[in-house]
Amino acid sequence: MNFILRAFKRREMIRVLALRDFQSRYAGTVAGSIWTLVHPMAIVAVFYFVFSVGFKARAPDNVPFILWFSVGLMAWFYFNDALIAITNSVARNAHLVKKTVFPVEVLAVVQVFSALLPHLAFMAIITIVLVINDVPFDGFRLLVFYFMICTIVLLLGIGWLLSALEVFYRDISQALTMVMNLWFWLTPIVWDPALMPKEYHWVFAWNPMHYVVDGYRGMLIYSQPRWPDTSETIYFWCIAVFFLILGATVFRRLKPEFADVL
Repeated sequence: MNFILRAFKRREMIRVLALRDFQSRYAGTVAGSIWTLVHPMAIVAVFYFVFSVGFKARAPDNVPFILWFSVGLMAWFYFNDALIAITNSVARNAHLVKKTVFPVEVLAVVQVFSALLPHLAFMAIITIVLVINDVPFDGFRLLVFYFMICTIVLLLGIGWLLSALEVFYRDISQALTMVMNLWFWLTPIVWDPALMPKEYHWVFAWNPMHYVVDGYRGMLIYSQPRWPDTSETIYFWCIAVFFLILGATVFRRLKPEFADVL
C-alpha cells in the first residue's frame, strides 16, 4: 500500500510528464493533437458502416446503434491505448529508470493520465452526438466518472505487472497486441450481449471490461441510469483489487533489477 501511495504523492511530476508525453506523440505532425480526434472518429465511421450499414446490426432496447457502439468503443480505446503504453513505459524510459532517485512506479500513472486527455476529448464528441440524438443531459450522467475510476484502477494493476515483466521478457508487448484484439471481440462492443447463449454468460462476470463498457453505456445513453448487477460489481472489484495488489507487489520486487537489465 505504501508503494501505491508514494506513486500518487508525486502529483506535480505526474502532471508534467503526462502533458509532455501527450505532446510528444504528435511532435512534428502538421495536424498536431487534432489526430487525437481524427483517429477514433475514423474507426467509429468504419465500424459503423460495416456493422450497421453492411450487416444491419441493431443495438438492444432500440437504442441508435451509433450511440451504443461509439460509447462502448470510447471506453475500450482508453483501456487499450493506456495499457499498451504502460506495458512499454519502463523499457522505453531506460534513461529515467537508471537514475537512482527517479520513482519508476510513476511511469504507469503518467501513461494513465496521458491517455486520459484523448479519452476526455472523445467523450466531448460523444456528448455532441448524444445532444444530436436528443438524449437529455441529466446529473446522473456524471456517474460515468465512477467507471472511469474503475478503468484506472484496473489499468494500474495490470500495467504495473506487465511493465515490470516486459523489462525481462520483451515478448510480452508483442503478445499483448494479440491478447487485446481477442479481448476486444470477447467484450460486447460491436455485438449485442443477448447473442451470447445463457450458459456462457458467466464470461461477462469475469471480463472486467464488460463491466466498464456496460457502465459507460448505462450512464450515457439511457433516460435512466442503468447499473450493472451487484454480482458483476463484486466480481469486478475483486479482479481489479487482486491485480492492483499483484501488480504493485511484482513491480516493487523487480524494480531494483531494472537498471541492470536495461
